[in-house]
Amino acid sequence: MSDNPRAVNVIYSGYNKPKDRPVDDELSRVGPGTPAGEYLRRFWHPIMMTSRLTDKPMALRILGEDLVLYRDLSGDIGLVHKHCSHRGMSLEYGIVATHGIRCAYHAWCFNHEGRILETPGEAPGSQIKERLFHGAYPVVEYKGLVFAYFGPIERKPPFPKLDMMDHPGNEMVPWQIHSPCNWLQVSENSMDPYHTPFLHTRMSGVQFEVAWGELPIVDYHEREFGFFYTNARRSGDNIWIRMHDHLLPNFSQNGGLYEKGEEVRYFGRTSLTRWVVPIDDTNTYVIAWRNLNQMDDPQGRSRRDQIGWESVDFYGQNADRPFSQRQSNPGDWDAWVSQGPINSHQRETLGGTDQGVRLLRNALRKGVRNLQQGIEPMAPQAGDESFVSTFGGDTILRVPKGAGDDRALILETSRKIADAYIRFQHLPDAERRAAIERELAPLNVA
Repeated sequence: MSDNPRAVNVIYSGYNKPKDRPVDDELSRVGPGTPAGEYLRRFWHPIMMTSRLTDKPMALRILGEDLVLYRDLSGDIGLVHKHCSHRGMSLEYGIVATHGIRCAYHAWCFNHEGRILETPGEAPGSQIKERLFHGAYPVVEYKGLVFAYFGPIERKPPFPKLDMMDHPGNEMVPWQIHSPCNWLQVSENSMDPYHTPFLHTRMSGVQFEVAWGELPIVDYHEREFGFFYTNARRSGDNIWIRMHDHLLPNFSQNGGLYEKGEEVRYFGRTSLTRWVVPIDDTNTYVIAWRNLNQMDDPQGRSRRDQIGWESVDFYGQNADRPFSQRQSNPGDWDAWVSQGPINSHQRETLGGTDQGVRLLRNALRKGVRNLQQGIEPMAPQAGDESFVSTFGGDTILRVPKGAGDDRALILETSRKIADAYIRFQHLPDAERRAAIERELAPLNVA
């Protein structure tokens, strides 16, 4: 028996561990009237791939609300409350009309703004349609995705036009995948760059590229509506910097999927443009575009035929693998779903590699609490430019190891790259690319 009483208490201490560890309601709950739900409703969110729309209405759930999405015969898309304002029959059984959707129960017709166009069974002089509105939300259809805004209409921000949404020579292919867990544990994954060398490389084998196994040197930068960070590592004689975007509350972009860091390049762009959208407290959609272009995938390794509904062409993003394979070689989906329906933060032990997770949670909490005090959140807006600048992508420079501290050299180089990205962020793409190259080219060691 040990003479150390602490050792006795630690060994086989399952009985002594706390059993009741509540979840973080402030950030996890997303329904109407909840703190995070109200905050999230101040932003535009993608909700569905347009290819899923047919001549029949579609029932769906977003932010804990039961809704129906449809395209009427004139081509307008409507997003309305699921239950008819008359007697409550679900409008998923409705009949799509020329301008709106008609309930199958008593033929009341609602348009995409929630106006009641017809109440056929009522007397000719009925004022119901003049005094009553059905619940509806504004939508925007853009490059194969339907976006919606769920907040107070007088607070509706402009639709966010991000630079990657109109990138020259780039094809944006939509995809959408369901995860049976809370939105936050999915979204936090993109602010945790240290999972890449372990989950994707060292623990179960190489899922992307061998070079990803190098432990990165990460440097976080705040911007007016979120973060970007440099994820830097050595690849032979090169220093390879992957830039990641994370805009509040739930948007992210990363670098190229098939980059190895072997060839010098400047301002490569992101392989995916992604939102994490809460369905409700314990279910989430990842809704995104895969960005396909010859500049960032010159070998043509992307698989367009695998990108779409519940599918994307890179490893470990859904449950569509045998459990035995997922258990022996888990991916991102397994990492966030296996935390449980809603992860309890009190169960965690955050370390030095979790700085990004802390930054994100603190920023979200600040936004939630500010809104409760009447301070509206800042949404991504283009301002005087025609786009919102983002930073996601890769830059690789030839900077061999010197006699000094190599990690300090990598960090110094990554900060020079970040400074160039920031300085030229408001230029159009071609000018921005040329300016960044002029700024960074002298850093290469011939």
